[in-house]
Amino acid sequence: MRKYAIFFIFILISAMSAGAQTWKNTHVYIAPVVANTDQAAYFKENFTIETIGAGYEVVENAPEADYTIKLEVKPNMIRYDDGTEEPAPEGEKQYVLQINLIRNEDNAGIVAFSFAFDTTDEMYDYNLYLLYEAMANVPVNRMEGTVDDNRWRNKWIYIRTSFDYPITFYQLMDPMALWGDDPNNAGGKIWHNIDHRINPFPAVTIGLEFQYLNWMSTEVNFNLSFGDPFSNTFIPAIQIEQKFPIKPSKHFMIEPYAAVSFPLDTSSNNVKFPSLGVGGGIQIGVKGGSMGAFFMDVNYIRFIGDVLTKNNNQLYPNPSEIHYTRFIVGLSVGYKIGFADRRPR
Repeated sequence: MRKYAIFFIFILISAMSAGAQTWKNTHVYIAPVVANTDQAAYFKENFTIETIGAGYEVVENAPEADYTIKLEVKPNMIRYDDGTEEPAPEGEKQYVLQINLIRNEDNAGIVAFSFAFDTTDEMYDYNLYLLYEAMANVPVNRMEGTVDDNRWRNKWIYIRTSFDYPITFYQLMDPMALWGDDPNNAGGKIWHNIDHRINPFPAVTIGLEFQYLNWMSTEVNFNLSFGDPFSNTFIPAIQIEQKFPIKPSKHFMIEPYAAVSFPLDTSSNNVKFPSLGVGGGIQIGVKGGSMGAFFMDVNYIRFIGDVLTKNNNQLYPNPSEIHYTRFIVGLSVGYKIGFADRRPR
């Protein structure tokens, strides 16, 4: 199983490295241009080229962007004191390009100005200048954490990796049943190979979390324990967690959750384990870049049904099967990296 441990460790390190990047490009969305067909195509293409050339990253969807550039072409109208207006006379510019820069996080208008022109051909000399005028106070890239950025906690999908430290408890259900009928045991001597056991064993978890509502998400994960204190075997499990994110701060969030666990290997070394566990926990995450969070997770899982093991003691052979309860108290630390921005909250 060593190769599995190395694989999960590699995933965790990769995810943490991705989340720990210090600098990130500024994303810009250029909205559909409001103009006639030829002008709209011209300004959309040219402002896209100039924006990329200036070092910004142009994206196709507004929710993925930090800023939106809106362009609109209108006829250049002369307005008189009586409120009437008419197109500009010959010899004056016939069109006006209106440029607006919007900060997507709070939909605030940052810059708004206009520029008059006659033909799109003459605009080749001005497009880059106009872009710089609009983006004068917007850095090409920024240091994570220096701006108000809630995207880390508002992703549609997260990939979770963690190192776990589960403590598995086994408790003998009925020690008196092991007294047997042997006269040598009449004085109350109780035989048992395990009365209770609380040894911790390491584990790793990888999973997918789907945040379909601002206050609700579901995680499905795969857990691999490196050893079981009862049978000294590996017990993989699939766990489903129904989470309820609470976001009191821009720098951390709390996710209490209910969970069900399905062990995949329930019989080994003369031991039969329950196939269902229920419980819950709480995950506390802190901002780890715009893509995800470092987290600590505390949980409790109690298994439904008994752990059954054969009684191999020849001196006290009754009963033939010994029953134990099983529950786990776990602690995890890890990183989850998110993809596809939801609307910031």
